[in-house]
Amino acid sequence: MADDRIELFVGLIETFDAPGAVDTCRRLLSVDERVRADRFKFERHRRQYIFAHAMLRLALSHVAPNVPPTDWSFADGRYGRPFVASPKISSALHFSLSHADGCVACVVSGHETVGVDVETVSRRVAPLSTALRFFAPEEVETLRGLPEPAAIERFFDYWTLKEAYLKARGFGLNLPLDAFAMQVSREAIEISFKPDIADDPQGWRFQLFSPSPSHRLAIADGSRATGGLPITRNAWPLQEAAE
Repeated sequence: MADDRIELFVGLIETFDAPGAVDTCRRLLSVDERVRADRFKFERHRRQYIFAHAMLRLALSHVAPNVPPTDWSFADGRYGRPFVASPKISSALHFSLSHADGCVACVVSGHETVGVDVETVSRRVAPLSTALRFFAPEEVETLRGLPEPAAIERFFDYWTLKEAYLKARGFGLNLPLDAFAMQVSREAIEISFKPDIADDPQGWRFQLFSPSPSHRLAIADGSRATGGLPITRNAWPLQEAAE
């Protein structure tokens, strides 16, 4: 089980989108998930949704192998965060799911306060103007002091870290992005909060990854485990889908 670690699953769609792959994955989804997939206007968005939700089911069954991928069902919490509704297993599993153009990712853990976010790094983004609208003043000042290539990289560090934190807390966008600030250095990644935010920065650990040169991925770990939970990285488990 994943009660003492974070299981990270990452897949670049171009590496597994072979003929028949989307149909194989679609068969793993619930009726409701298939209906939602069919609502997407663009084919690439539909395929991305199918691959992401198939990945989630495969990831959960990788951690709990006695449960077939098709048997998982989900419900939404107070702020819309999905959770495992059934089947009931001996140790509860929690997850966070994210996808961006060309990449799908999820984490599974026995700890609820774990979140993941993946974004496509766009060189066309205007980091400072976007940060002025959404980010904390400390983050804006850091971006001001960086040349543009580095500012774009740091902008996506901040964005993914902040989204991963919100997912770990289960808040969605109900907590403004400027209510907390990320500090990123070679030595550590830290978080700080406005005085009115009831959270302890010492209780959080963060990790950044680059699944490809055009994607940034962040994991937020609020388990309060000493040193943070170890992270096991798994490739896209498509072979399991075909078995």
